[in-house]
Amino acid sequence: MRLRHPALVVAAAAVTLGAVLTALASSSEGSLWKMLLVALALGLPGALAATEHPRNPVGWLLLATACVLSAMGLAGQASPAGSAGEWASWLVDRAGAIVVPLMFLALVLLPDGHLPGPRWRPVVAAAFGVQVACVLAWSLVEGDSNPLGVLPASWSGGVDAAADWLLQAPLLLAAAAIAVRLRRPADRAGLSWVLAGALGFAVLALVGHSMVPAAADALDVLGAVILGAGLTVTLLHRPTPAPEKPDEPAGAYDDARLAALSAREREVLDLVAQGLTNRQIAERLVISPVTARNHVSRILGKLGLDNRTQAAAWLARSQR
Repeated sequence: MRLRHPALVVAAAAVTLGAVLTALASSSEGSLWKMLLVALALGLPGALAATEHPRNPVGWLLLATACVLSAMGLAGQASPAGSAGEWASWLVDRAGAIVVPLMFLALVLLPDGHLPGPRWRPVVAAAFGVQVACVLAWSLVEGDSNPLGVLPASWSGGVDAAADWLLQAPLLLAAAAIAVRLRRPADRAGLSWVLAGALGFAVLALVGHSMVPAAADALDVLGAVILGAGLTVTLLHRPTPAPEKPDEPAGAYDDARLAALSAREREVLDLVAQGLTNRQIAERLVISPVTARNHVSRILGKLGLDNRTQAAAWLARSQR
């Protein structure tokens, strides 16, 4: 695998490794270890996905989440004095909540970096905006060891109560997006891996913390590794077309793949074969450029192709 952004990968690995080494060098609390394990489980798949598929934002979102968690681990472990200590406390107690909207966006866009459909755009944008606004308000409310406390302390109770609901509720929307994708054969194969990893993580955590407390930490480590492996396979997965059966005519398999496309996708494929850009396709079909781009991505996924040139060549061959 060729690394397209090696400097970023090295930087992310250094941050995560630094957090782990800091924890190893001292007596770390269980909560810190869990934070570092989650950072590793998200950061490594994120780094691989970001280098292999840089246009897919899911990898970058996971990488950003891992970096924030690692920074929180370092800040919480170091406990510096003076103003540096205030900033460390601010990151751990307040600003670190930004990982919730980051993970929400990653889950909604999983696995291909696109929303399940155009109608999801305003809902997801509103939910993400509310989450970010909560984190921002939470980070600016005046309180102990808050160097950015510019909002009145009287807001603290209301912000805390609202944040508990407004930060977590959109995760149900992410679960709904995954459920919608599971109804699509093209997405189901890839998502099955991350769902299996999440199930494995949950089962091991349940067994460790309720049945075998002495092995809870080891089972948490194993669960994080399984979850990270599932995420990696899901993000790097690309559906491969089944081999053509020997007894079928030469064009039978191409006809079957063409039949799998919707009427709108066939229109878009014809325009792609004519050399039109996403913006030109959008103007021709009276849709948004983002919708045109999503159609092209789904067409490439269903046909098992990598780019528009291959799609044009495939269509020309199938029409012979």
